[in-house]
Amino acid sequence: MEMNEKIRRWIRKYIPIPALILFILFFCCVPLQLAFRLFPGFADFYNRYIGGVLRILLAKATDWIPFSLAEALLYFIPVPIVLFCIQLFRNIQGESRYFVRRFFGLLSILAAANTIFALNFSAGYHGEPLAAKLQLEDRAVTAQELYDTIAIVIDHVNETSDKVSFQKDGSSTMPWNVFTLSDVLCDAYQPLYTKYAFLTPMDSNIKPLVISPLMTYTHISGIYSFYTGEANLNTNYPDYVCAYSAAHELAHQRGIAREDEANFIAFLVCTESNEPYLQYSGYLSMYSYLSSALYQADPALHEQAASSLGDAAKRELAAYSVFFEKYRDNAAATVSDTVNDAYLQSQGTAGSISYGMVVDLAVSYYLDK
Repeated sequence: MEMNEKIRRWIRKYIPIPALILFILFFCCVPLQLAFRLFPGFADFYNRYIGGVLRILLAKATDWIPFSLAEALLYFIPVPIVLFCIQLFRNIQGESRYFVRRFFGLLSILAAANTIFALNFSAGYHGEPLAAKLQLEDRAVTAQELYDTIAIVIDHVNETSDKVSFQKDGSSTMPWNVFTLSDVLCDAYQPLYTKYAFLTPMDSNIKPLVISPLMTYTHISGIYSFYTGEANLNTNYPDYVCAYSAAHELAHQRGIAREDEANFIAFLVCTESNEPYLQYSGYLSMYSYLSSALYQADPALHEQAASSLGDAAKRELAAYSVFFEKYRDNAAATVSDTVNDAYLQSQGTAGSISYGMVVDLAVSYYLDK
């Protein structure tokens, strides 16, 4: 009893009550996250019925803000950090109680971030694979199967490119601004909610990032902010990339956490919509993934497939190559990829390479059916 009383006194002395509450929530989420990893069925149930509600609430709480709250918070983070450090060093020579309380206060903010992640997004990484949910065969893909699949996709690229407007440099023009794109994609998602019950139905806005031109150096075309519920878009990329990336980030918002699976849901949303530009964006983006995989598997087959790509799409890809050249090799991209890779691997995925694993889903989707 005396030992327990000493512990309680120490906690009251050194840990602020708000911080204590955040620490309790953090430790309550630890067994929950462990359960996600051990029981995929439970992870799917939670992701759909509990995490989905929390994501909707977060999205609705920030949706009315015309800019990205997550981006704004990142801009203002240095201010409280500097003030915290100043206050911390002022008290470092004084009573240790103040120093320790501020340290635990800062630590509790990090604990809160993990709690939000655990409650609304973490489960998505540990449920049944999307291939199983779509009843697609999970197997190794051959070069010939890649070729057969890319041939189908190329036909669609060539067909949809006839319905798209292009600029003089060869790049296509999206017929909407970013805010209208939100409405178009939300409409495109509607039929999928009936077909795929694991998607969380919602209407939400895409948030364009002010820092998009600089962000392009990190090679990040969009990001889902799980702590504000926002789907953020790098609008500096060419239009067809923006449309597909927006669909990808909205997939995260709707509970698809793994990158290859978000890529595939974005592909389905775009290609099954009634909008020619979304269709074109989805097929051309998938062509890029398949083309890269086929080139590594069999350069000769890749050359044969690429020769059938229409002139409009070839000019689009050439324009993209020119655009991306100045962003291609830089330290920001290396650091960004390293951090992203570590984060994805910590969630049990294959890391950054998982983005390209969408080709396996595409091959099974076309050839198994």
